[in-house]
Amino acid sequence: MLPLPRFDFADPTDLAELVRLAGEPGARLVSGGTDLLPSMKHRLFAPTRLVSTMRVPELRQVEPLPEGGLSLGAAVTLREVAAMPVVQRDYPALAKAARTVATPTIQAMGTIGGNVMLDTRCRYYNQPAGWRVALGGCLKCEGPVCHVAPKGKGCYAAHSADTVPVMMLLDVSVVFATAHGERHVPIRELYGVDGRTWLQVPGGSVLVRLEVPPPGAPIAYRKLRARGAIDYPQLLTAVQHIHDTWRCVVSAVGPAPLRLEATSPPELVEAAMAEVQPLTTHLASPAWRKKLVRVELARAMAELGIG
Repeated sequence: MLPLPRFDFADPTDLAELVRLAGEPGARLVSGGTDLLPSMKHRLFAPTRLVSTMRVPELRQVEPLPEGGLSLGAAVTLREVAAMPVVQRDYPALAKAARTVATPTIQAMGTIGGNVMLDTRCRYYNQPAGWRVALGGCLKCEGPVCHVAPKGKGCYAAHSADTVPVMMLLDVSVVFATAHGERHVPIRELYGVDGRTWLQVPGGSVLVRLEVPPPGAPIAYRKLRARGAIDYPQLLTAVQHIHDTWRCVVSAVGPAPLRLEATSPPELVEAAMAEVQPLTTHLASPAWRKKLVRVELARAMAELGIG
């Protein structure tokens, strides 16, 4: 069993204190810890202090928004999100996405905010330190080269957060607390195109809540993975039809989810096929994953009664 590095632990109950601690050098926020702690065992991160978000009341609140819709505290667990009657009724695709994360045990620990902030993944990055050192390191962590694209200039680790494609089609707003007040960021603007800097958030920011607009057109959500549980996605797709516009989000194929629109289902599929360029971030063949983009979009559209 791989040991954790040594660290201090803080468990604040006040939002202002949480923000202050998050801004200190060497600090890292932790909620359920289902992704962070294994990464620390692999020496991908070595924070000097972990700061828990789980006892701050504002991050556990769930309440209706004044203009309609739903406010979800960032520290609400995935299991709680999936079980909420209001989510099951008004946002069934979000409930489905939360239920596809790993296993029921992980869903009981992992949080909706943690999933939004999930680190990008790669077969060369998510490995024990000795494995990476034997390969010469990884660009995202301690090495000079991205083994996925050695001649490239960036990191191509893939965004793998199960709930994000649905939330992008829902036009969710992500609310951060900072030392200078709140900052609202549309979730579609949260992610960058380099796997090392995938989150476009200032240092010291704390994700407090997700603001979900009132329910609109249905969304079909699909997750492709090797097994029906545990595994991270090989491909994530979400599709929505609004009036004369077809929208989709395709993820797990690069550092940022791809959000596309078209005026017909065939045009949407062809746009996705043109944009999606899977690389060797996964064990599965990039060519196979590319072909499954067409298949999974077609299946999602069939769930919506399209095509």
